[in-house]
Amino acid sequence: MSQHNDSTEARRVDQPGTTLSAEEVKAYLRLHPELLANDADLLASIVPPSQSTGRNVLDMQHFMIGRLQNQVKMLRDIQSELIEATSLNSVAREQVHAATLKLLDARSFEHLIEYITSPNGLARMLGIRAATICMETANGVSGIGIRGVRVLEPGGVDRILGMGEKCRLSAHVRGSRGLYGHLAEEVHSEALVRLEVSPGSPPGLLALGGFEPEQFHPDQAVDLLEFLAHVVQRCVRQWLDLPPAP
Repeated sequence: MSQHNDSTEARRVDQPGTTLSAEEVKAYLRLHPELLANDADLLASIVPPSQSTGRNVLDMQHFMIGRLQNQVKMLRDIQSELIEATSLNSVAREQVHAATLKLLDARSFEHLIEYITSPNGLARMLGIRAATICMETANGVSGIGIRGVRVLEPGGVDRILGMGEKCRLSAHVRGSRGLYGHLAEEVHSEALVRLEVSPGSPPGLLALGGFEPEQFHPDQAVDLLEFLAHVVQRCVRQWLDLPPAP
Protein backbone atom coordinates (compact mmCIF):
# COMPACT_ATOMS: atom_id res chain seq x y z
CA MET A 1 0.00 0.00 0.00
CA SER A 2 1.40 3.44 -0.90
CA GLN A 3 2.13 6.19 1.58
CA HIS A 4 -0.79 8.19 0.14
CA ASN A 5 -3.19 5.31 0.68
CA ASP A 6 -1.86 4.75 4.22
CA SER A 7 -2.58 8.35 5.12
CA THR A 8 -6.05 8.07 3.65
CA GLU A 9 -6.80 4.94 5.68
CA ALA A 10 -5.52 6.60 8.85
CA ARG A 11 -7.88 9.54 8.34
CA ARG A 12 -10.80 7.16 7.81
CA VAL A 13 -10.00 5.33 11.06
CA ASP A 14 -10.12 8.61 12.95
CA GLN A 15 -13.66 9.28 11.72
CA PRO A 16 -16.35 7.98 14.14
CA GLY A 17 -18.93 5.59 12.81
CA THR A 18 -16.73 4.40 9.94
CA THR A 19 -16.83 0.72 9.00
CA LEU A 20 -13.33 -0.50 8.38
CA SER A 21 -12.00 -3.48 6.57
CA ALA A 22 -9.29 -5.69 8.01
CA GLU A 23 -6.79 -4.19 5.57
CA GLU A 24 -7.66 -0.68 6.71
CA VAL A 25 -7.14 -1.65 10.37
CA LYS A 26 -3.79 -3.16 9.47
CA ALA A 27 -2.82 0.01 7.64
CA TYR A 28 -3.68 2.12 10.67
CA LEU A 29 -1.68 -0.09 13.00
CA ARG A 30 1.31 0.12 10.67
CA LEU A 31 1.14 3.89 10.95
CA HIS A 32 0.72 3.70 14.75
CA PRO A 33 2.85 0.74 15.92
CA GLU A 34 2.96 2.10 19.48
CA LEU A 35 -0.83 1.86 19.92
CA LEU A 36 -0.96 -1.70 21.26
CA ALA A 37 2.17 -1.32 23.35
CA ASN A 38 0.84 1.77 25.12
CA ASP A 39 -2.77 0.73 25.59
CA ALA A 40 -2.95 -2.02 28.20
CA ASP A 41 -6.76 -2.18 28.15
CA LEU A 42 -6.86 -2.60 24.37
CA LEU A 43 -4.13 -5.21 24.50
CA ALA A 44 -5.93 -7.14 27.23
CA SER A 45 -9.14 -7.20 25.18
CA ILE A 46 -7.49 -8.85 22.19
CA VAL A 47 -8.05 -12.61 21.92
CA PRO A 48 -4.62 -14.23 22.17
CA PRO A 49 -3.78 -16.15 19.01
CA SER A 50 -2.67 -19.72 19.20
CA GLN A 51 1.03 -20.35 19.09
CA SER A 52 0.44 -22.73 16.17
CA THR A 53 -0.52 -19.86 13.85
CA GLY A 54 1.91 -20.42 11.03
CA ARG A 55 5.06 -18.74 9.89
CA ASN A 56 3.61 -15.59 8.36
CA VAL A 57 1.35 -14.56 11.27
CA LEU A 58 2.81 -12.58 14.19
CA ASP A 59 2.20 -14.48 17.43
CA MET A 60 1.14 -11.84 20.00
CA GLN A 61 0.38 -14.31 22.76
CA HIS A 62 3.92 -14.29 24.09
CA PHE A 63 4.01 -10.49 24.00
CA MET A 64 0.66 -10.18 25.80
CA ILE A 65 1.62 -12.69 28.49
CA GLY A 66 4.89 -10.86 29.02
CA ARG A 67 3.06 -7.57 29.49
CA LEU A 68 0.66 -9.12 31.99
CA GLN A 69 3.52 -10.76 33.87
CA ASN A 70 5.29 -7.40 34.14
CA GLN A 71 2.10 -5.79 35.45
CA VAL A 72 1.66 -8.54 38.05
CA LYS A 73 5.29 -8.16 39.14
CA MET A 74 4.86 -4.39 39.44
CA LEU A 75 1.72 -4.83 41.57
CA ARG A 76 3.50 -7.36 43.78
CA ASP A 77 6.43 -4.97 44.26
CA ILE A 78 4.05 -2.17 45.23
CA GLN A 79 2.23 -4.50 47.63
CA SER A 80 5.52 -5.57 49.23
CA GLU A 81 6.59 -1.95 49.68
CA LEU A 82 3.26 -1.06 51.29
CA ILE A 83 3.46 -4.05 53.64
CA GLU A 84 7.03 -3.18 54.61
CA ALA A 85 6.15 0.48 55.20
CA THR A 86 3.13 -0.49 57.31
CA SER A 87 5.24 -2.89 59.35
CA LEU A 88 7.95 -0.28 59.96
CA ASN A 89 5.35 2.32 60.96
CA SER A 90 3.80 -0.13 63.39
CA VAL A 91 7.18 -0.86 65.00
CA ALA A 92 8.01 2.86 65.24
CA ARG A 93 4.64 3.60 66.82
CA GLU A 94 5.13 0.88 69.43
CA GLN A 95 8.64 2.19 70.21
CA VAL A 96 7.43 5.76 70.68
CA HIS A 97 4.51 4.67 72.85
CA ALA A 98 6.82 2.59 75.05
CA ALA A 99 9.26 5.51 75.30
CA THR A 100 6.41 7.85 76.27
CA LEU A 101 5.46 5.65 79.20
CA LYS A 102 9.09 5.64 80.38
CA LEU A 103 9.22 9.44 80.17
CA LEU A 104 6.05 9.71 82.23
CA ASP A 105 7.49 7.31 84.83
CA ALA A 106 10.47 9.58 85.58
CA ARG A 107 10.88 10.08 89.34
CA SER A 108 12.57 13.50 89.08
CA PHE A 109 13.84 16.00 86.57
CA GLU A 110 17.32 14.49 86.84
CA HIS A 111 15.91 11.03 86.20
CA LEU A 112 14.02 12.35 83.16
CA ILE A 113 17.17 13.88 81.65
CA GLU A 114 19.18 10.76 82.43
CA TYR A 115 16.65 8.58 80.60
CA ILE A 116 16.58 10.90 77.56
CA THR A 117 20.35 11.20 77.24
CA SER A 118 21.59 7.78 78.32
CA PRO A 119 22.55 5.36 75.49
CA ASN A 120 20.60 2.73 77.41
CA GLY A 121 17.54 4.94 77.78
CA LEU A 122 15.55 6.65 75.05
CA ALA A 123 18.11 5.82 72.35
CA ARG A 124 17.95 2.11 73.07
CA MET A 125 14.15 2.17 73.21
CA LEU A 126 13.99 3.80 69.77
CA GLY A 127 16.71 1.64 68.24
CA ILE A 128 19.02 4.58 67.55
CA ARG A 129 22.58 5.49 68.59
CA ALA A 130 22.11 8.70 70.54
CA ALA A 131 19.45 11.01 71.95
CA THR A 132 20.14 14.39 73.49
CA ILE A 133 18.20 17.40 74.70
CA CYS A 134 19.58 20.89 74.09
CA MET A 135 18.55 24.35 75.29
CA GLU A 136 19.67 27.79 74.22
CA THR A 137 21.43 29.90 76.84
CA ALA A 138 19.13 32.61 78.22
CA ASN A 139 17.59 33.58 81.53
CA GLY A 140 20.00 31.42 83.50
CA VAL A 141 18.97 28.17 81.75
CA SER A 142 22.62 27.43 81.00
CA GLY A 143 22.86 26.01 84.51
CA ILE A 144 20.75 23.05 83.38
CA GLY A 145 23.75 21.93 81.34
CA ILE A 146 25.23 20.54 84.55
CA ARG A 147 22.29 18.13 84.74
CA GLY A 148 22.91 16.70 81.30
CA VAL A 149 21.14 19.16 79.02
CA ARG A 150 23.45 20.35 76.26
CA VAL A 151 23.76 24.10 75.79
CA LEU A 152 23.31 26.00 72.54
CA GLU A 153 24.18 29.63 71.91
CA PRO A 154 21.29 32.12 71.52
CA GLY A 155 19.68 31.54 68.13
CA GLY A 156 21.24 28.08 67.90
CA VAL A 157 17.96 26.25 67.32
CA ASP A 158 17.03 28.42 64.34
CA ARG A 159 20.55 28.09 63.00
CA ILE A 160 20.38 24.30 63.14
CA LEU A 161 16.76 23.76 62.06
CA GLY A 162 16.14 26.85 59.95
CA MET A 163 14.23 29.93 60.99
CA GLY A 164 10.94 28.88 62.58
CA GLU A 165 11.19 25.26 61.37
CA LYS A 166 9.77 22.57 63.67
CA CYS A 167 11.67 19.52 62.49
CA ARG A 168 14.50 18.42 60.23
CA LEU A 169 15.38 14.89 59.15
CA SER A 170 18.70 14.23 57.43
CA ALA A 171 20.36 11.15 55.94
CA HIS A 172 24.08 10.53 55.41
CA VAL A 173 25.30 13.04 57.97
CA ARG A 174 28.40 13.33 60.11
CA GLY A 175 27.24 13.65 63.70
CA SER A 176 27.98 16.92 65.50
CA ARG A 177 30.03 16.66 68.69
CA GLY A 178 28.13 19.69 69.95
CA LEU A 179 24.93 17.61 69.84
CA TYR A 180 26.10 14.05 70.46
CA GLY A 181 29.43 14.36 72.25
CA HIS A 182 31.66 11.29 72.06
CA LEU A 183 28.94 9.38 70.14
CA ALA A 184 29.05 11.81 67.21
CA GLU A 185 31.26 9.59 65.04
CA GLU A 186 28.68 6.80 65.27
CA VAL A 187 25.77 9.01 64.15
CA HIS A 188 25.09 8.77 60.39
CA SER A 189 21.55 10.18 60.17
CA GLU A 190 19.50 12.38 62.46
CA ALA A 191 16.09 13.75 63.42
CA LEU A 192 16.04 17.18 65.05
CA VAL A 193 12.81 18.47 66.60
CA ARG A 194 12.21 21.89 68.15
CA LEU A 195 11.20 22.02 71.82
CA GLU A 196 9.02 24.87 73.09
CA VAL A 197 8.89 24.18 76.80
CA SER A 198 7.37 27.41 78.07
CA PRO A 199 6.76 31.01 76.94
CA GLY A 200 9.39 32.23 79.41
CA SER A 201 12.10 29.74 78.46
CA PRO A 202 14.38 29.72 75.42
CA PRO A 203 13.79 27.22 72.60
CA GLY A 204 15.26 23.77 72.82
CA LEU A 205 16.07 20.84 70.59
CA LEU A 206 15.52 17.10 70.78
CA ALA A 207 18.29 15.46 68.75
CA LEU A 208 18.05 11.82 67.71
CA GLY A 209 21.05 10.25 65.97
CA GLY A 210 20.69 7.07 63.92
CA PHE A 211 23.14 4.22 63.38
CA GLU A 212 22.41 3.85 59.67
CA PRO A 213 22.88 6.51 56.97
CA GLU A 214 19.16 6.38 56.08
CA GLN A 215 17.65 5.47 59.43
CA PHE A 216 16.28 9.02 59.28
CA HIS A 217 15.68 10.72 55.94
CA PRO A 218 13.70 13.74 54.66
CA ASP A 219 10.88 11.63 53.16
CA GLN A 220 9.86 10.15 56.51
CA ALA A 221 6.68 11.21 58.27
CA VAL A 222 7.33 13.35 61.32
CA ASP A 223 4.09 12.91 63.29
CA LEU A 224 5.56 10.39 65.76
CA LEU A 225 8.70 12.49 66.25
CA GLU A 226 6.64 15.61 66.93
CA PHE A 227 4.47 13.66 69.37
CA LEU A 228 7.58 12.46 71.22
CA ALA A 229 8.92 16.03 71.37
CA HIS A 230 5.61 17.25 72.82
CA VAL A 231 5.83 14.60 75.54
CA VAL A 232 9.42 15.59 76.35
CA GLN A 233 8.64 19.30 76.63
CA ARG A 234 5.57 18.63 78.80
CA CYS A 235 7.61 16.46 81.14
CA VAL A 236 10.36 19.10 81.40
CA ARG A 237 7.77 21.80 82.03
CA GLN A 238 6.07 19.85 84.80
CA TRP A 239 9.29 19.01 86.65
CA LEU A 240 10.52 22.62 86.45
CA ASP A 241 7.07 23.97 87.32
CA LEU A 242 6.93 26.21 84.25
CA PRO A 243 3.79 27.67 82.66
CA PRO A 244 2.51 25.83 79.55
CA ALA A 245 3.34 26.97 76.06
CA PRO A 246 0.52 28.76 74.21
